[in-house]
Formats: sequence, C-alpha cells, structure tokens
Amino acid sequence: MVIVTRPAITDIVVKQCAELGITRVWIHKGIDQKAGSVSTEAVDFCHKHNISTIPGGCPMMYCRHADFGHRLFRWIFSLSKKLPTKI
Repeated sequence: MVIVTRPAITDIVVKQCAELGITRVWIHKGIDQKAGSVSTEAVDFCHKHNISTIPGGCPMMYCRHADFGHRLFRWIFSLSKKLPTKI
C-alpha cells in the first residue's frame, strides 16, 4: 500500500492496514522535508505490528517509465546514499 496523505491521517491508515492484514506500506514523502505523509507515530506503529515500511521518497522513482524529475531524484538520492529503504 502507498500512503499519500497528511501525517495525522497516516496514523489512522496504518492502523487500518493492520486490521486488514496489510503487511507492507510505503509512506510517501516529497522533496520538501516538512511535506509528506510520514509521522513518527505511524512508523512506530508499523514496527510494533510487523508491517514492513518504507518511510520516505516516492515510489514513482522506481517506475521504469518515470518522468525525468523522478528519475533525477532517484539518481541524486542514490549518490547521497539517501535512497528510501525498507525498515
């Protein structure tokens, strides 16, 4: 599941994921470090409920036919070793 919403709503969504048996989530975060869906509470909840989580970045960076901007950010994040990974 990919979560793209306000952090307060992300907390609710990850609880719903646990109820539904969803075991993998990607919590979107844009380039602006203050914008995005990631919340500490949601990530902690996922850890406690065995939900694999990628808290950051955009899944579009991994699409084969992604636009130039997404491909560029994947390249930049890989160079700076900040490419989002599962935790």
